[in-house]
Amino acid sequence: MSRERRAGLANRIAAQLAHNRTVLVNAGSMMSTVVVTALLGAAFWLVAARQFSTDAVGVASAAVAAMTLLGYVATAGLGTLLMGELPRREQHHRGLLNASLMVSGAIGIVLGIGFAIAAPLLSADLEPLSESWLAAAVFAFGVGLTGLAAVLDQALIGLLRGGLQLSRNVVFSAIKLIALVLVAYLVTGAGGVWIYATWTAGIAISLVVLLRFYMRRAGDSLRPRFALLGEMRVDAATHHVYNLAIRAPDLVLPLIVVALLSAEANANFYIAWMIASFAFMVPVSLSSVLFAVGSGDASGLHERYRLSMALSAGLGLVANLVLLVAGGQILALFGADYERQALTTLHILALGVFPETIKAHFLSITRVERRIPQTIPLVIGATFLELAGAVAGALAGSLALVATGWLLAVCIEAVVMSRTVFRFLRIAPSSGPPSSGAADDLDAATG
Repeated sequence: MSRERRAGLANRIAAQLAHNRTVLVNAGSMMSTVVVTALLGAAFWLVAARQFSTDAVGVASAAVAAMTLLGYVATAGLGTLLMGELPRREQHHRGLLNASLMVSGAIGIVLGIGFAIAAPLLSADLEPLSESWLAAAVFAFGVGLTGLAAVLDQALIGLLRGGLQLSRNVVFSAIKLIALVLVAYLVTGAGGVWIYATWTAGIAISLVVLLRFYMRRAGDSLRPRFALLGEMRVDAATHHVYNLAIRAPDLVLPLIVVALLSAEANANFYIAWMIASFAFMVPVSLSSVLFAVGSGDASGLHERYRLSMALSAGLGLVANLVLLVAGGQILALFGADYERQALTTLHILALGVFPETIKAHFLSITRVERRIPQTIPLVIGATFLELAGAVAGALAGSLALVATGWLLAVCIEAVVMSRTVFRFLRIAPSSGPPSSGAADDLDAATG
């Protein structure tokens, strides 16, 4: 390659980086959050796997999965609502945020109490959640804080404050790990309740990082804007249904495993799922930031989506190659049993990054185009398809078949959604906002 061509290529790359700086910086913050929290999360479960019994880890992982699921229900669609609304508003950012945090936190506590009471009916392995009022209270507050934190993180991305979101998650991950180490060495015979209690404590302490954000408010009132939030209730409900359908499969999968197989099987599945999630978060992070950026400025959006798809697919390939070579060694860090029982499951789950890349960008495109209501039937159908695949695998009695059933389902979804995505990517950069061609394909995909 000649010097002139190399210089031209370097200039084009520099121009792309400059043009997409906001997207890359905030997506980088989200992905840094994923990497840091996943590494510290892996250390958390590594300590749990080595210092606690397999049953305790199984109970705790199922409890954390339930906490995450119920916390996500408690968001009431407010996180993605704020992600799209805050970039378009010049005032009341903190007032809207505070109202949303209070609503999601209160809903989460109520849901947590109800689940803790009913948990033994779902599985005998979940009985520790209601073995005492303290165990139930810790779980309930964990659900409330999980919902509150989810809304907060998405709102910060909407405000393009990815660095603050990263700081909160780093503090959360570090505190829960430190707390777990202390429990492991100071509490004899600690069970699963102690493990998820450290999780709750980590979320609570991580909120301290918001002090600087609230102190530097430049005249933005802290008074909760419940009335303004109430005006958005229909949009919030639409986002909520959409979000639940999207997230339900990966949040419910551990509960399916613990209910149809065992707590021990769920420990293996949860570790494999956690490791595979490293790859999944790349397309999720990029497409989420594109939604926030596109809500305020649609110029150059198609070009940005092309860059996002290319990065997601490339990094997904790298992740699969790494896991193919080193997956066994990574699982062995958690114990020899995890390597023997979860390696095949890990390899199958990791392949899901490719259909998940198409799905994540499809969902982001429909949010930018404000076509969520038209897409809800497709997304709900996809949810049932993924859960059915996982249940079929669990009934067959194999973790690998659970992963295979889920993978086949997301591949079918990707085929259906790909037409909309690739038509959107083919639109010329100079064409401006999303055209009717992408919308027509979306209509065809959703029937």
